[in-house]
Order: sequence, then structure tokens, then C-alpha cells
Amino acid sequence: MTYWIDTHCHLTDDRYRDNFDSYMQKAKENNVAIINVICSSKEELLYILEKQKQYPNLDISFGYYPQDAKSITQENLDFLIFALEEYPQIKAIGEIGLDYYYTKEFADKQKELFIKQIEIANKYNKPIIIHSRSAAKDTYDTLKAYAKTSVLMHCYSDSLEMMKEYQKLGYFISFTGVVTFKNANKVQTNAINVDLDKIMIETDSPYLTPVPFRGKDNQPAYVCYVGEYIAELREMEKEDLQQHLINNYQKFMGINND
Repeated sequence: MTYWIDTHCHLTDDRYRDNFDSYMQKAKENNVAIINVICSSKEELLYILEKQKQYPNLDISFGYYPQDAKSITQENLDFLIFALEEYPQIKAIGEIGLDYYYTKEFADKQKELFIKQIEIANKYNKPIIIHSRSAAKDTYDTLKAYAKTSVLMHCYSDSLEMMKEYQKLGYFISFTGVVTFKNANKVQTNAINVDLDKIMIETDSPYLTPVPFRGKDNQPAYVCYVGEYIAELREMEKEDLQQHLINNYQKFMGINND
């Protein structure tokens, strides 16, 4: 049986908390069987660990955003290490990376935080989920130099050429609802050309809502619209794409079903 996986969302966001159960029910109705929730603070992590007791189909990733680099302390990094040792439910470290979109003022601090978290992932053998915006070369160079575990490029929007370089390193490439946007030609080209053994999809909820719900808050249930659109782009059966997505997610997370 095939199903959808939302490989990246922010269900800890305040807008979900009052009606959490209804969002989970809607995801179930849309055949979204696994939801990977990104946590970026102790509070978010503890919140979703509690929710996971009720919803075991929630996977958990934890890491510190590059935009927060100037405020992240050694105490925060110590908690990341503690959490990895205390909570085996944490399957990946992320989202981590580099973001120069608004400013490069803290680029050095971002790189330092990025490298430290990669090294923690290496030590604990955890896959990493990468946020890279307006920082393609530095992200690539840092990953190539330091990463030793599985890598997923979240919300990929860089060039086709860079995507091919990431694939050479064995990295996975994930697409959001942006691929459904009318003028998203570059992202659509990437989605058509990415290797099927490297593709993944996500919502990045509550952001980047796909057509036909663009303009509203996103939710994990909508990942099916991302997948169905890519299947159409690639002229393949939805179920065939789903099987690739399932296999890729399991490989990325180190899940062995042999």
C-alpha cells in the first residue's frame, strides 16, 4: 500500500495548537501516513514529544535555524546533545544550514553553528535536514567538507546544476508547494529532472501552501497536492511516485525494511 509522507512541517506553530487533532485527522483523510515535525527549541521539542504519544506517525527532527545563530549559546548546543541521548524519538537533526537572504552580517556565526550541528550529527549518526537560502556555494562547500551522514536539501530552490552536484554526493532533494505555482519554472524543471531515487516532498507548513489553497495556511494534509502535481509533471502514475518517496524517506532516515 502506498501513501504520502510530509517530510518537513512546523506543527508546533501556534496556529495548529488549538485544533491539533483536526489537522491530524485531515492528514489521515488525505492518506498522509507519516509527518516529520521540525523543532527548533526545547519547548517545541517537548510539546511534540507529548503529541507523539497520541500520534506515533509523527516523526521528530530537532536543530537550530541559521537565522538564530547570533542567539544560540553553548547551552543550547548542550541541550541538543542531551536531547539526542535522552529521546531516541529524534530521528534527524534539522533544520540547519545557512541563510543570507536578508543579510550576511552574521554569516560567520551561521557557519560556526552549522558546522557544530553537522559534527553532532556525525557523532550520533543522525541524518541532517538542510535550510539553504541565498547561500548555495557556502552550503555546498560546508556540507561537502563536513557531512558524513544522510543529507536532505529542504525546500530546494537553487539551480539545476547545483542539484546535480548534490545528487553526486548522494543527497536527497525535497520540493514544497512552490512547485505548483504558475511561474515556478525553475523549481518545476528541478522536479522533472531530479533522480527518482533522490526525490522527496514536503509542505513546510504553515508556509508555501500549494495550489489550490495558495493564500491560506498550509497543513500536512496538503502534501498530496505537491505529490500529485509532480507526478503529472513527470507523466508518471501517482502510486509509482509514492513508492519512490517512501523508499527515499526510509533510506534517508536509516529505516531498513529488508
